[in-house]
Amino acid sequence: MIIGKVVKKVVSTIKNSAFDGKALLLVQPLTLDLTPKGTEVLCVDFIGADLDEIVLIMKEGSSVQQMLGKKEAPADAGIVGIIDSIMFHNRMIFEKSLGI
Repeated sequence: MIIGKVVKKVVSTIKNSAFDGKALLLVQPLTLDLTPKGTEVLCVDFIGADLDEIVLIMKEGSSVQQMLGKKEAPADAGIVGIIDSIMFHNRMIFEKSLGI
């Protein structure tokens, strides 16, 4: 699992039918201090995440395909959670309701 921030929505007039009813979002992976790490990841959104939200990404192709219910789906990453807070070593790193 990876922590990331939704940075862009992907709009497509034509896409693989495996993604019908699902949004595609670009997510920037983050370190625990919420700084960018690596390149953006194209994710299938399973939960209704929005721009600038901190999310939990699953980067396991077979698990994403299983969630889509299609073994042949061309997907390897999915958003599986919206993070409300992160506490690390008794220190609040992120709190959604406070904007920190």
